[in-house]
Amino acid sequence: MASAHAQDKPKREQSDQGLRIEPSLTAVYDDNVYRVDSGTTDPVADVIVTPAIEVRFDRDIGTRAVSLRALAGYDRFLSESGRSKPRLELEGAGKFLVAAQCWVRPSASYRQQRADYGDINSASENLQKFSTLGVAADCERAAGLYPVAAWRRDTTRNGDGFEYADQTSNLYRAGIGYARPSLGKLTAYYEHVTSDRPELAVENRSDAYGLSFSRAVSPITSIDADVRWMHVTSTSAAVGSYDGPGWNVRLSTIAIPRVKLTAATERTIVNDSLIATGFAVRTAYRISAEVGLSELTTLGAFGELSRRDFRQDAAIRPFNFTHDRTNQFGLMARRKITDALALDLSVTHLDRATNSNVSNYRANRVSLGATMRF
Repeated sequence: MASAHAQDKPKREQSDQGLRIEPSLTAVYDDNVYRVDSGTTDPVADVIVTPAIEVRFDRDIGTRAVSLRALAGYDRFLSESGRSKPRLELEGAGKFLVAAQCWVRPSASYRQQRADYGDINSASENLQKFSTLGVAADCERAAGLYPVAAWRRDTTRNGDGFEYADQTSNLYRAGIGYARPSLGKLTAYYEHVTSDRPELAVENRSDAYGLSFSRAVSPITSIDADVRWMHVTSTSAAVGSYDGPGWNVRLSTIAIPRVKLTAATERTIVNDSLIATGFAVRTAYRISAEVGLSELTTLGAFGELSRRDFRQDAAIRPFNFTHDRTNQFGLMARRKITDALALDLSVTHLDRATNSNVSNYRANRVSLGATMRF
């Protein structure tokens, strides 16, 4: 369950204003495209080539700001050609001043892509479509108390055979924020979420009371934290409930010159899982480092450990495991060839295991891409 708390984006540089067009071409070698257990099934390797074009438009007009983004691409499998799928992403957001002291931030997005085989573990196909529509508002002040409110509607639609994971959720949030230059921003809030899964006749409901905090501790270190207590229930008694903490904490620092270190952890509720008939409790820990070797070359590395606990109803849909864990490790490099051309290289290893040893898998991906900017 993603936070709906509105956060100001850093003011865009003048070079980011206006229209930008970025065509790209990426080739990925994947040694286990269907995420199958190599102990029971021979994995299939393939190369996926993705030509894409991204168009952005950003404009700040006085106190108002508008941001639009569109990406269209096509994931083409060279050997498993029947698995090729289009990729589409649309985003729009705005920021408007109302009554001289309150900010209103509407946003909308649409995304269409091939589902991650990590939750299918077979050659079955599922083209997923996600949409989001929302608005957040606050009357933030440089110092003192102010109100905050937000609403967001999320939908997930799946292909034939996976309709059970379709869901429509509505999030409502209201709270009181407090700002002080020496303290940062602190918000106390209440959040209510309903998630309807019509194909399963199941509705999940969540109520959360939380505190969010954001502060630049120093010119080189910042912290963002959201801690809450959640009460999650389902209309299916067999799914059960979750009463416990949730969080999203991120710490970034550039204490070492040219090196940005980031540590993050989160516990969230996932309502549109392809596995759970109810919901999943996801807990993740991630560390990353980004090293600027020069103005032209950047290196990066990351490691992420995540665990999902699935709340299920066997009478609705049989299941083989109740939780899994996935470890990911990766290395990345970017070389800026010219002001308009950049090359990207990444290597990623994934390792997934379930508590019943069903649908375990390992996979390695090597990606090479080129991006132009106009």
